[in-house]
Amino acid sequence: MFDELRYALRTLRNNPSFAAVAILTVALGVGANTAMFSVVEGVLLKPLDYPNASRIVQLNTSFPQRGRSFPRVTGPDAVDIRAGASLFEQVSFYAGGQLGVQMADHAEFVGTYLVTPNFFAIFGAAPAIGRTFEIDDARRSAIVSLPFAQRNFGSGTAALGQTLRMEGVAYTIVGVMPARFRFPPSTEAHVWLATSPRPDSMERTAYNYRAVALLRPGTSLDAANAQLRTIGARLQAAFPEANRDKTFLAVPLQEQLVGPVRATLYFLMGSVSLVLLIACANVANLLLARATARQREMAVRTALGATRLALARQLLVESGVIALAGGTLGVLLANVVLRVLTQATAQQVGLPRLGDIAINWTVFAFAISVSLVASVLFGISPAWQTAKADVNDALKQAGRGLAGSSNRVRTVLVVVQVALSFALAIGAGLLVRSFVALSGVDLGVRTQGMLVMYTHEPAHTLDEYLQAGRFLEHAVEQIREMPGVASAAAAMGVPTGQYGSNGGYVVDGQDFRQRVGNLAQATFSLAGPGYFSTMGIPLLRGRDFTTGDGYDRPFVAIVSESLARQSFPGQDPIGHTIMCGLESLKWMTIVGVVADVRQDSPAATPGPTLYMPLLQQPYHANEVQVVMRSAVAPASLIDPVRSRMHSLNAGTATRFTTMDAMVSSSIATPRLRMMLVGVFAGLALLLAMAGMYGVMSYVTTQRIAEFGVRMALGASPRHVVELVLGRAALMAAAGAAIGLAIAFAAARVLNTMLFGMKATDAITYAGVLLAVMPIVVLAAAIPAWRAARADPVVALRSE
Repeated sequence: MFDELRYALRTLRNNPSFAAVAILTVALGVGANTAMFSVVEGVLLKPLDYPNASRIVQLNTSFPQRGRSFPRVTGPDAVDIRAGASLFEQVSFYAGGQLGVQMADHAEFVGTYLVTPNFFAIFGAAPAIGRTFEIDDARRSAIVSLPFAQRNFGSGTAALGQTLRMEGVAYTIVGVMPARFRFPPSTEAHVWLATSPRPDSMERTAYNYRAVALLRPGTSLDAANAQLRTIGARLQAAFPEANRDKTFLAVPLQEQLVGPVRATLYFLMGSVSLVLLIACANVANLLLARATARQREMAVRTALGATRLALARQLLVESGVIALAGGTLGVLLANVVLRVLTQATAQQVGLPRLGDIAINWTVFAFAISVSLVASVLFGISPAWQTAKADVNDALKQAGRGLAGSSNRVRTVLVVVQVALSFALAIGAGLLVRSFVALSGVDLGVRTQGMLVMYTHEPAHTLDEYLQAGRFLEHAVEQIREMPGVASAAAAMGVPTGQYGSNGGYVVDGQDFRQRVGNLAQATFSLAGPGYFSTMGIPLLRGRDFTTGDGYDRPFVAIVSESLARQSFPGQDPIGHTIMCGLESLKWMTIVGVVADVRQDSPAATPGPTLYMPLLQQPYHANEVQVVMRSAVAPASLIDPVRSRMHSLNAGTATRFTTMDAMVSSSIATPRLRMMLVGVFAGLALLLAMAGMYGVMSYVTTQRIAEFGVRMALGASPRHVVELVLGRAALMAAAGAAIGLAIAFAAARVLNTMLFGMKATDAITYAGVLLAVMPIVVLAAAIPAWRAARADPVVALRSE
């Protein structure tokens, strides 16, 4: 084996062009697959980095009859589960997000969560410095992450004993968690505040909390869910209105975190696997051509006593050397690709567990395994063809003994390449058209030239909340007067943004509590004066909110067209009353109707929206988005606006983005799918073209004598070109037909990822066919041109 390995290396060194092309082809296939597997392994396969990871579950509220569940619970439901679920060792609930936190001389938005004292015990997480929460720490102690401590206090040790404030409540830092602990990961949590084991909200219809639990050792998930269903049934009987058709479901924490991206990542992994198969087919073609040229050498070896097994082993060793060299280069390429991919993903998609993605030993083992499998895939056919060749024929034909059978295999390999690249091109075409349609959707709001400032003014009591609302109203007035600001307004629930709420409502005196479980649903948004004109939302009837719509004035509301159709069909909703219970059970008089907007993303269907004045919902009015329509580049306003807010109140936390960035972020996942599948399809097409060129170049060389005879008998160069291109067209057509079948087979998967179209869209199929077929066929143009220029005399003499 050592001698064969040494000979394989010497052979490849003597053929540097062949070796370079083969190794680079393998590197492209293995590198792309390794990079994608790194993401799959880090996000989906690697266990969570908690000592109790396999026993941690997230509690979901489930409505079986509606086929709906979501990862939130109400306060009283969390208390009842904690009291009744004996199969859980611990139950903790939490709430929060990107909130404003005040320190001694400044404030900032940071991932902040109110958690029960046993929160860290569920994860088995130990602090890097200090301690975790104790039962007496509720509403007075905080734990921060090490990066937060270093950024704000210089070091983790210096952070201990420091005070920070949130919503006017002072918390003393008692511990610092290591940088790797950031649960919940969706907002990169950095601050955890101890709250009471009894929730502040005990309303059974307000899903204000998320909850995690720790299964007892030896407890199965099925047993825990059976117990949760029993608790759900008991609560349905005890509270038939609030808990109608409601039960609870425990989901493994890892599944809860990565479930939404599982289908996308596996789809991308499947797509990039096709690239590897195409690369293997390409290298197999190269090896077949080389094996044909080496037939005389192999015949001499056989005549001197080499067995067929020895010859096949020698060729497989050479394939293995190519594969391992290509795999090594592929890992290096994967490392570069992975950095670019994770940076783009971090900025655009918010992929969970991004910090766990790396080239580790598991990924390296995958790359080596893929390389070895690839060596078998592209090496087995040349080895088999060589081993079964007749020695006498090979010696007589001076190295062309495999021409007939080899050409058939090479043709099949090219057809496979075209088929796979065609299927990938169809997938890419569908995703591109879907994304273009998604990007062109009218949100119902203005996005260009719009700066958005998230701002948080601390408050704790009702008077403080009212004061905070008035302060932010004054701040908006100050911003309106700044140079470059055309208009500005405050809101809570700007489309595609972080804030927002939803729930049920009743109209015209209906009994809210009697209709629980059967309430009409709507998105709840708060708005200040001028919000609709600033955002470009048409006011269809009635009036806008004014500064007179204060907390001490009659409560009013504005509804969207969809809500008007849903609750007041054929009527003018103005003058009717509506009540949602967001902060109170006060009735609101409808004073206006505005056009619909797509609230969550361009893919969302415009739905009913209920708008309320900010100052009449004060407990939400201290943490708002300020939207500014700019006459200049929005980014140029960030520093002046931040300075103005700091001058008004240094304790006000702010952060900035733009409407374009918010909308872009809301469609980041389909963009990522489109871009990666497009890259895979482009790479596959290039490899397929290279395969077509190689085969046609080889076949043309084999047929040069035939073409000489044809031209000697009167055939024109054009006729020769048509012969060569005709064969290429037949191979391309066969590959396209198989590619169409593959695309149809994958239609069910693709349908879940498309917007406004089906995976069997005829226009896309026709467009890809018209674009790809000529490109693949034209790969044979150079061999055809060379054949047409062959001198008949020279061609016949060579024969």
